[in-house]
Amino acid sequence: MCTCCCLLRMKCTSDIFRSQINIGELPMRYKFLLHVFIQCLSNRRVGYDMTGNDLVGLMVALLLNKLFSI
Repeated sequence: MCTCCCLLRMKCTSDIFRSQINIGELPMRYKFLLHVFIQCLSNRRVGYDMTGNDLVGLMVALLLNKLFSI
């Protein structure tokens, strides 16, 4: 299953084909999980409301119990 399909199943209201996903447009449980990924695995200093496709792919792989190399 692709990342876009999984985001649609999570009821993401953002444009899923952009390079950045706004975490404010995800349901609360996925928003918190992606926020933890951004805080722990991202090298950002500011701007924690948008995330790239790499962390979204990590979240989808974790939810689907698939292998993902970090």
